[in-house]
Order: sequence, then C-alpha cells, then structure tokens
Amino acid sequence: MNLKRGQQWCRNIKPEESLIIYESRLFKKWSFRKAFPTSLLNGIRIEFGKSGRISELYGINLVQDFDANDRFPKPSQWMTKLYQAYDTPLNQICIPGTHDSGSYDITTFSDEDPHMWESLKKLFDYYSESYFFTPFKELVRWWAVTQGLNTYQQLSAGVRYLDIRPRKINGQLVTVHGLAGASINNIIMGIKRFLNENPREIIIFHIHEPYGMIQADIDELFQVLYENFGASIAPPQMSPSNSIQQFQNSGYQIIVLSTLDSPVFSGWSTYETLSNLWHNKNRPYPLLESITNNLVYRKNNRLHITQMTMTESPGDLKQGAIPGQPSSLRSFVRTLRYPSGFLRYAANAARSHNKRVNIVTVDFPEDDYIYAACMRENIIDINN
Repeated sequence: MNLKRGQQWCRNIKPEESLIIYESRLFKKWSFRKAFPTSLLNGIRIEFGKSGRISELYGINLVQDFDANDRFPKPSQWMTKLYQAYDTPLNQICIPGTHDSGSYDITTFSDEDPHMWESLKKLFDYYSESYFFTPFKELVRWWAVTQGLNTYQQLSAGVRYLDIRPRKINGQLVTVHGLAGASINNIIMGIKRFLNENPREIIIFHIHEPYGMIQADIDELFQVLYENFGASIAPPQMSPSNSIQQFQNSGYQIIVLSTLDSPVFSGWSTYETLSNLWHNKNRPYPLLESITNNLVYRKNNRLHITQMTMTESPGDLKQGAIPGQPSSLRSFVRTLRYPSGFLRYAANAARSHNKRVNIVTVDFPEDDYIYAACMRENIIDINN
C-alpha cells in the first residue's frame, strides 16, 4: 500500500503476511525502514506520525489502545487486588518502575553530584554555548530531571520499583542525577505514607550506583531504612521466585536491592537476584531490538529490569538549541511517543520464548499508559 501525505489506511494483518515498511522522502527513491514479524504485533496498531526530531523521521509508532472499558485495578492497590487468589512469582509479573526516581526534586539551586561523570560535565560545559550562555546548572537540570511526580505520587500511580542513586552531600543523604535531587528522608516519607495506606503492596528499593559512598555513609543509609521499615524488609532468605502472597503473608513490604554490605541488616544482592542492562540506545527501534533480545535470554529465576529509556547524545543536546526541537529530557523522551506499544511488542517477543516482561522502568510514566500496559500483560497471564 502506497500511503501519500495525509492518507490513512487500516486493516488487520493476516498471520501469514509480513509487514515491511519503506519510505521515500522529498521525492527520493524508496529506502527500507523497518520489518516487523507479524506474530509480535498482536494487540498493536501501527501509526505514522511526527516525532519532533529533525535527525530522522520517527514516523513508525507501535500503539496500544486503552479506553474506559478496560478493567484495571486501582493503581494504589494493584498487587493486593490482582494477586489475592494467584500464587504468581514476583519475577514473573509486570511491575512499573521509574528511572532515577528521585530526580523530581532537582532545581537550578541543587548541588552538583561530586561524582558526575567527567565526560558528562565536559559535554554540558561545551554545549552551554549552543544554549546562548545558559547557566551550567540550568542546562543540566533540563536534561537531568526524569520524573515529574514525587515518590508518593509515583507509588500511587502504580509504580513499585524505585531506582535510588544515593550520595552523601553536605552531610545529607540525597539522590542524584547530575545534580542532587530528593533527599533519602523525603523518599522514605513518601514510601511510609503509601504503605500505611496500602499495607499489602510490595516496593522494590534499588540502591543503584552508590558512587563515593564510604562505609559510614552506607551504614547510615541502611540504619535509616531499618529504623523506618525494620521487620518489613524482606530478608535474603526470600527470593524473586517467591510469590506476592508469600511476601504479604510474612509482612514484608520492602525489598532492598544493592551491591553494598552493612552490619545493620542484609538486603538482597543485585549480583545474585537482578538482571539490569543499560541499553544505551539513542533511537527507538535499536532500543526495541535490544530490549527484545535481552528479554528472550533473561534468567527466569531473577528479577529482570527492562529499561525503556533512550539515551540522549551530544547531537541531541546541540539540536535542543534549535526552536521546535527537544530542549529537555522530557521533550526528548516524548519522541518515543508510545512506550506502552513497545512494551506490548517486547512482551509478545518474550512470551514466544516462554519468558515474561518483569520490571519496566521509564521516565515520566504519567505521559503514557505504562501502568495500563503492565496490568494488561498481568491480566493476560492470569487468564491463561
């Protein structure tokens, strides 16, 4: 089918067909863009539309449709409602998560991360010239804030995995992403409030990239967690293969994942219990290919994180100074348009190899239907 500008065409794909997309731009010859195995397009609609980036036309979008007739549980209690009668392992359910969960509190006045990658700092210093002498911290803030909701709001919206990147800055435990974000105390208050209201939900607290943390800082962090959650922290004897019901019936509400050791208490070792690949892809379809390949070969006895986030390049920062182009991480992320469609495609690929999508981390989950997409996958598995 040859689609001309403004033209629409819609029909169901037959199982024996292949979907191969070519593109002709500005009267140039047709060039291959993308081939989709039709077996992985179940529940997906292909839509063509603009993305807002000038380096490449991102017109091929994978879309899931959601409407008011979809019967999903209340986001604040989905574990309680969905799994009260099903003994499903924690590592076999779809869990919404946030990437750099504490970045919502980053401001122009935030302290710099003393362990910011030197290459990243040089990059922002260099491209500040493209932004008409924008102050360094303001430029970093545009590209460092990955979340618009605070911890309590994230959890209330269905998130159950938190990506926590701790530092000790000016005597305070905080999270970072280039600049200092929410304090650990702020995050813990949000978690406590949520769990007091929803005591049978389970939260994964992943201490990630704790650069520069000396043992005294680590012990302080673990002490703060123990003082607030104590016996509610899942011990190492529990595992990702335990069911939600087993955590609930034992009174465990928090799983602490880390590479750290502390005499205060023992959390779960990420080396033994977690697979977490940073895809480092700047384009939507290389990202999707990396996600699906990683899922197909995941280890079923571990928690598995699918990082559904693109990585900005030096060119993206430079183009951000051009009117109409993504000028912040949030506008850059939106050029992927429909992460929920990518999730369905990846879930179809995983299921075809007897695997499941597990933890899905995104930036700004409120901008798409990631919660609904995860719940749809969970309901499909429950019904099967």
